[in-house]
Amino acid sequence: MAAFTVSAPVLKAAAAVSAGRARQARRSVAVRAAAFEMPAQYKKISPVGTQVLVKVAEAEKTTAGGIILAESAQRKPTSGDVVEFGDKCVGVKKGVTVLYNKFGIGCVDIEMGGDSYILIREEDLIGTFPGSGATANDIPKLTPLADRVMLKVDSVSTTTAGGIMLTEGAVEKPCTGVIVSVGPGKKVEGKKDGEEDEIKPLATKKGDKVMYFKYAGDKMYDGDGEEYVVLAERDILASM
Repeated sequence: MAAFTVSAPVLKAAAAVSAGRARQARRSVAVRAAAFEMPAQYKKISPVGTQVLVKVAEAEKTTAGGIILAESAQRKPTSGDVVEFGDKCVGVKKGVTVLYNKFGIGCVDIEMGGDSYILIREEDLIGTFPGSGATANDIPKLTPLADRVMLKVDSVSTTTAGGIMLTEGAVEKPCTGVIVSVGPGKKVEGKKDGEEDEIKPLATKKGDKVMYFKYAGDKMYDGDGEEYVVLAERDILASM
């Protein structure tokens, strides 16, 4: 089995070349950045540094009501199972399901052996689930990574004091919630050569009620429609 050791910049450059060729061939059609397709002889990728190789979960092909979605309407998943990771990673292990930020810097889509993968920095992973194949119902079980915390967002009233129903756009955006889980802490690199990195624990803890910067973090909803947000501890403004 041939292995391929790569860094994200190398694959990203290759993907850009592939996309450029596609644009030249079809100038009248808008082409999305193409995934890097691994040569058939390579069956394994070995990430370096803090890079993590994730096998992307399948896209949702039906709605909750059973309606079949056209391919263009299927939501691109932002979760998958860890396949391999670099030697500088500290918070992941093989086989766990991770949630990641699709806007991560330097992440690269890869097609290999008929499956879709993403090569992404560990710091762009939002959190991990206790098992594989996680769904919306597993959102409350998410464990944040690094210096992130997960909050259950406080609900807000949809009516005024006089009983008038408010439209969705008129409802004030909540910016308070209760912490339901916290990450292990931020990695601090050793200041001297040979000095080991250390993990700086978070100051907040599960159960704390906090106020946060309302535009921060990654929002998600569980199967019951309850809203959660995962954000960096630095985006917490105050304890309540």
